[in-house]
Amino acid sequence: MGRFSFSKTIARPDYGNLFVASSVGTPPRPIALGGFATGSTGNARLSPLISDNLDLSFEWYYKPSSYISAGVFEKRVQNFVGTGQTTRNLFGLRDVSSGAAGSRSGTALAELKRLGADPSDVNLFTMTALLQQQGNIDAASQQFQANYSNGALSQAFIDQVLTEVDLTPDANDPLYDFEVTQPINNRQGKIWGFELAAQHFFGNTGFGVSAAYTLVRGDVGIDVGADPSEDQFALVGLSDTANATLIYDKNGLSARLAYNWRDKFLQSANRGGGDRNPVFVRPFGQLDLNISWDVSEQFAVSFEAINLTESDIRTYGRDKSNLWYAQELDRRFLLGGRFRF
Repeated sequence: MGRFSFSKTIARPDYGNLFVASSVGTPPRPIALGGFATGSTGNARLSPLISDNLDLSFEWYYKPSSYISAGVFEKRVQNFVGTGQTTRNLFGLRDVSSGAAGSRSGTALAELKRLGADPSDVNLFTMTALLQQQGNIDAASQQFQANYSNGALSQAFIDQVLTEVDLTPDANDPLYDFEVTQPINNRQGKIWGFELAAQHFFGNTGFGVSAAYTLVRGDVGIDVGADPSEDQFALVGLSDTANATLIYDKNGLSARLAYNWRDKFLQSANRGGGDRNPVFVRPFGQLDLNISWDVSEQFAVSFEAINLTESDIRTYGRDKSNLWYAQELDRRFLLGGRFRF
């Protein structure tokens, strides 16, 4: 059996991407010490995704419940939604941790260097808070040194200052430069590939096997060596996949032991923050078991075991050593019953 199809599809952007509201991220570590402020905004001007699709497949059913199939596909897509990043101020917020000359944090940072104290987040905040509280750097420095010994501030003193003082910006503090991410429409991309699948049952034993493999390629990839200060467009979510399943299905008992695998793929092209880093998801494989038994025509029970291999999820940036996110996943077991009236 052969099939050929052409289709044209359209999909509107995610509703959440169309919000025009802007928001700032969690407070960063001091900008003077390498921190950066993040923000995000929506984009009401996003255009819908448009795709022209070509599919060709062949299937051979050589016996009941057994077959071999092969297919090729191509998709030409316009208006992919990606992530763009700009540097700008939001809401007129000022940066009390800039370390800029003439600001309290700048004066505090210079004093820490003069004293030979570590310019850490805690020390910078404490010296700046004392300067705001005391009104001059000499008094602030004297109080700081009175509670500083063996290269560290007294923890009790740190807690006291944190409780008593909230840093408030003034005219000497520069405006925050937020790294603001926003969904944008990217240029056209092309996706193509092929898929192979087969299923075979061994006579009337109830035992069978099935397997499938899909290869996917795109014409716009990420350049990990590109300038991290510039946005990149790349096709995300593309990866090869494969699965293999052992099957038993007879006399009201159905069982599947399935292994599913997905190769490395690009999750996002411009992660946001100080640099436009990509996010890759490493290859992932998972072994699952599903068993169901029709006790009677009305009642059935089922058992499911998910991720028997306890595979974990890891994402990383331009290199595998640049870990971005890791999540340990445990086995999960589900027991169920179904009754038909």
